[in-house]
Amino acid sequence: MIPQNDVLPSRPMLQDIVRRSKEIESSGFSSVQQTLQNIKVVGRILHGESPFESKITDITAARLNHKVIDIGWADAESLSTDAMLESVRMSSQAVDILLTAFSSSETFGEGRILTNQFADVSSVPLISLHDDVYAWQEALTTLLGLESRLGGVSGKQIVVTWGFGTSFVNPAPAHSLLIAALAFGANVRLITPPEFSFLNRVRRVARDTSMCSNVLFEEENEFEGALKDADAVFALNWFRLDDFNHPERNPDHAKEFRDWFVDESTISENCVFSTVPPAQSGLLASKKVLDSERNITQFWLKHRVSSLVATITHMVESSTKSMI
Repeated sequence: MIPQNDVLPSRPMLQDIVRRSKEIESSGFSSVQQTLQNIKVVGRILHGESPFESKITDITAARLNHKVIDIGWADAESLSTDAMLESVRMSSQAVDILLTAFSSSETFGEGRILTNQFADVSSVPLISLHDDVYAWQEALTTLLGLESRLGGVSGKQIVVTWGFGTSFVNPAPAHSLLIAALAFGANVRLITPPEFSFLNRVRRVARDTSMCSNVLFEEENEFEGALKDADAVFALNWFRLDDFNHPERNPDHAKEFRDWFVDESTISENCVFSTVPPAQSGLLASKKVLDSERNITQFWLKHRVSSLVATITHMVESSTKSMI
């Protein structure tokens, strides 16, 4: 269970990181070298990480002429919470910043709880690349792409939708994008089959964020016609939360939603498309959509690195302890 006092990044933090990301992509990574001159050694603790996380941290460190050290655990599932916290506490004494990714394979939400605890015991700034509930770096990556393509997302109609596929990834990127897009002033529509609904806590945070931002948050369970007015669509084939411990059941529930497929007939001519790579051509979206200029997923890795560098820079300049 996720604690009710779950810590989330503030709207000013998210907006500042996207602003810095744009500056980095415009001026180059040398623009932050002076700010980050004291960040020499980057520690990396990854468990249950997404496929690209190691590459992203390696590229980020190389761009900044830093050294990244893998100090994670091969046996995390067998370690007690106290042992993991002591390891994080000890590791933080030896590096300048910590990057973590932690997703539990046993209990959904456990990775989120541990990530919050990691930040509490770390003596250096800690950035969570993702856990099993939230993936703020993914959200910042997508927002950077949308801001660059649309000239800003405030006032735009963004759709976050489940899409048909066979990969069934963690919904954390969609969870975070939903909340972050609302915080940036976009109207957001969440489209999910009843069988693949979002975590209730995330939906409550989204409703609260929409009221604070004075924007519209809608939830629908029908795919047909739901994307027609979208300025941008983010689609992801995430797994059923109810079958977290039985992933083999996902295909049986998904087979009746084969028509949850993004092509030229479901989105407008100027609608921007995004997903988390690798995109499943012919399942999640048509090859024509994926090969077109409207698909900003081709810039995903570039934006991921820029967003992570911007996050590190924000934390160093603002003396913020954690970005989780």
